[in-house]
Amino acid sequence: MEKELILEKLNQGITNLGSLASALHISKKDLIPMLEELIAQHDVFQDGKYRYGIIKKGTIDRKQNDYGFVCVENEDKDYYVPEEDMYNLYTGDQVEFYPYDASYRLLNARIIRVLERKNQFIIGRYEQRIKKGKIKAYIHSTNLKFKVTAVVKKDLPNIQNGMIVYAQISYVGTAIEASILEVLGHPDDPGMDITQIALEYGFSLDFPIEVAGEVHQIEDEVSKEELVGRKDFTNLSIFTIDGDDSKDFDDAISIERDKDGNYILGVYIADVSHYVKEGMALDEEALKRGTSVYLADRVIPMLPHKLSNGICSLNENVIRLVLACRMTISQVGKLMDYEICEGYICSKHRMTYHNVNEILKGNVELCNQYKDIVASIKDMHQLSLILRSIRQRKGALSFETKEYKFKLNEDSSPKEIIEIKRDEAEKIIEDFMLMANETVAYNMSILHFPCIYRIHEEPDQENLFRALAQIQSMGLEVDVPKSTITPKAIQKILAQEYEDTLRPIVNNFMLRSMMKAKYSRECLGHYGLAMRYYCHFTSPIRRYPDLMVHRLLKKFFLHPNPLNKEENYSQTILAEIALRNSKSERNAIECERSVNDMLFAWYMQSHIFKHFQGQITSMTSFGIFVTLENGVEGLISTDTMHGFITYSEEQNLYIVGNTKYRLGQTVQVVVLRANKLTRRVDFMFENDYNKVGGQKDENRLFK
Repeated sequence: MEKELILEKLNQGITNLGSLASALHISKKDLIPMLEELIAQHDVFQDGKYRYGIIKKGTIDRKQNDYGFVCVENEDKDYYVPEEDMYNLYTGDQVEFYPYDASYRLLNARIIRVLERKNQFIIGRYEQRIKKGKIKAYIHSTNLKFKVTAVVKKDLPNIQNGMIVYAQISYVGTAIEASILEVLGHPDDPGMDITQIALEYGFSLDFPIEVAGEVHQIEDEVSKEELVGRKDFTNLSIFTIDGDDSKDFDDAISIERDKDGNYILGVYIADVSHYVKEGMALDEEALKRGTSVYLADRVIPMLPHKLSNGICSLNENVIRLVLACRMTISQVGKLMDYEICEGYICSKHRMTYHNVNEILKGNVELCNQYKDIVASIKDMHQLSLILRSIRQRKGALSFETKEYKFKLNEDSSPKEIIEIKRDEAEKIIEDFMLMANETVAYNMSILHFPCIYRIHEEPDQENLFRALAQIQSMGLEVDVPKSTITPKAIQKILAQEYEDTLRPIVNNFMLRSMMKAKYSRECLGHYGLAMRYYCHFTSPIRRYPDLMVHRLLKKFFLHPNPLNKEENYSQTILAEIALRNSKSERNAIECERSVNDMLFAWYMQSHIFKHFQGQITSMTSFGIFVTLENGVEGLISTDTMHGFITYSEEQNLYIVGNTKYRLGQTVQVVVLRANKLTRRVDFMFENDYNKVGGQKDENRLFK
């Protein structure tokens, strides 16, 4: 009997020896030797005398009620872990398990062992207690996904009760023991809330001593010796375009026209790989971080400031080393030729998105101030529109989602919520970086050199049809294809005329039906961008995969060496780096969202019982989520709804008493609660609030 058939039955949760033998139509006597062979190969686990399970690996997701799930990469289904088996398992822990009989339509998971703990450190509130005449110290975690109390084994002197501390932990049986490494400060210290969240997600605020030592050896200026063998681009009109508050500049651009009217687009990227070498502690730390993290009041950089804001930053009027990608593009947007080389530049201007947008709008003062590059900016805009149009024709998808940033007070509390607007200057840079990334990926792929690609796989058709059904449930007319939903069909749906309030919901439904972009050593294309070849090349200061692409360009393309073991390099290193950086990216995104959620809640703490207009943006069995114009999202729990409640998941419809609520509907709400510690905001429908007497009768607000 084929081993695959045995594994298939085990994967279905058939784990008892007798049941397994019956399902396979074989005797128990004949089955046992086959199972023993699979056990020896570590494919199967024997639990007791007559129970067997296929060994799987997954990640724990612990729920508030203390039951949990094991999530397996590239599997749609999750595996249920009952509360009694979750006593020392926490969200993010990597485990080995086997599935067994279905429970509540889900397969159960029996945990075999913990492979890796997500949490090696704890951030929380320090407390001393006298217990049986002895002083005992504890740390109460402030991490919402790791709500534990650790016993302090190694203490620091003079810690006051209530202080926030950072400690290393160990798991001893069912207990967690902590050794305090640092006292972070008082809970109300400016920036403490964000510091705690950053540490929760494992982002180090400081660099190790070994890294500091290596960085100290790096010069502040480029030497003449470092220019040897590089192309000199200092005579070109090269400049950067970034946000007003940007401090690190890893890309600069130039544009020229040849005698035939073709565009020569130059994209110049900081040569970080010249300074961050394989084997350095600096490189290991960069790989560990994976990415820079942009939080409300700070940036936690992938590289120390001496590099990110100094020698690697393409600052104005200084010589900097770059990797250049110079592309000749026809007037209809066709790539005719390209050159990728090492060079050096001297940026002529530090331009901002605001100033470039104003120049494009004809601002006389700024046009005079930057008259040497006004013509270049206009050429850039023309080329950007051409490239964008080509991507659109190929089926590239554009999801318009709103983003917000915070203006903070001196105590780090949120003063103002500001919507981030994107205009033509931002799109110019995006279009040019996409072009450079595509060109570099194309170059590495056709030459069969190892590379880390940025891939976005095709979405599942079932998910797409489900998203369209959700949009139709809002009462919107959508052309649903009869067979396959193509990128062109999605484009058409996204481009339809919707009310301004409905467009974000349509975008979110379609966006959620997509696969997540990730890194891979295989060139599998980018569905969302409609590109066959794509990688990340343009941000090596803040993304490790870009730094790796630079190294690979040098190792295999610019300075090829017959001794390079191409296949070995690709197989053993790139797959691991791609996986690690995909995880680092997701971790950074979650950290940034958590900070924003905390600030949204903190902002609304000063608006309790105030009335707002919002829009219903999602529905669940436990309530309705409403988003305000300032981006704050809050839950209207079914506990606060007054009247008989009917909920239809298929129709995205709530009926409360005689009132119907649908997705996209504009509603009046009252802020009931906002808590920056739980990062949660609760609303109540204004009409329900008024029914119970509002603020005058607070006891009746919650059933």
